Amino acid sequence: MQIYFAVFGKEVAKVGSGEPVTQEIREIKVNENFYIYDTKGIERKDYEATIGEVKNFITERAKKPQDEQIHIVWLCIQEPSRRVEQSEKELYKFLKDGDYTTMIVITKANQDKDPQTGEKFSDIVKRYFNVNDEHLERTIAIESEDDDGNEIPLKGINDLIEKTYDKLEGALKSAFARKQKYNKEIRRKNALEIINYYSAAAGAVTATPIPFSDIALILPTQLAMITHISKEYGLNFNADDIKKVVVAFTGVAAGIAARAIVGNLVKFIPGIGSIAGGVINGTMAVGATKLMGNAYLAYLEDNFDLILSGGFDLSGLTPDIIKALTDRVK
Repeated sequence: MQIYFAVFGKEVAKVGSGEPVTQEIREIKVNENFYIYDTKGIERKDYEATIGEVKNFITERAKKPQDEQIHIVWLCIQEPSRRVEQSEKELYKFLKDGDYTTMIVITKANQDKDPQTGEKFSDIVKRYFNVNDEHLERTIAIESEDDDGNEIPLKGINDLIEKTYDKLEGALKSAFARKQKYNKEIRRKNALEIINYYSAAAGAVTATPIPFSDIALILPTQLAMITHISKEYGLNFNADDIKKVVVAFTGVAAGIAARAIVGNLVKFIPGIGSIAGGVINGTMAVGATKLMGNAYLAYLEDNFDLILSGGFDLSGLTPDIIKALTDRVK
């Protein structure tokens, strides 16, 4: 369980039901569309019953709709044991035969090298399962102290999150980035993909240049972008809040368009020198939307800790802050 706490935050134990699905498996509900299934350790004495339960559970989940199936497996092996059990080999083969994306997670990773032989346990694991570093991560999921009082920090959590994120696709990638609490950069990376998507969409709207006075045609795309980014950061703003954000940033888009017109980057209709008579093209729409998204993302990043604590609102988004943000990201 500690690996889940480190990645998703300890509140998963409070939010999640923790209900036993079977005798060997516990279901943790992160939200309506995100579940973790935690199995008990596979002990030698009853490994056949336990591994049979796990296999049956995964097989049954495979019969359900796509969004209810198992999308990635973390197969955890404790480093202090310095051995790979037959049951772990059997389970891994079952997962690979079923084409399940699987990460091998070495837990309690305090000492990779054997003090007597000098051989790394991680190398033993790689040989047993025929995997490389892309599918393996050594982790410490609990901060602790050694006998001398020296702090033992968390280890490998960022890399585990990044490797997991890279192996997921589409909506699964987005859901994972949104729900993990440890790796700030992954959440930002996912938000940048969202910004690029909506910026391209804004450019498509203006594939045929439109009068500058009709710039509002791209605002629905920008509203959708700000809504999507907000949700990635766990913020469920209402429609009025989202509109306020977009309106606050609209001056940025207008400013870009105006500067482009003055710089003779677009044609005028019909009065030369009249901003109202200018047009906004796809390149300008992409640039304005991307700048809006990047500035809003910078604001969320600046307030990341406050967002995680649940104490964030939009009251600090003043015109001076918006100007500083846009100057920073453009």
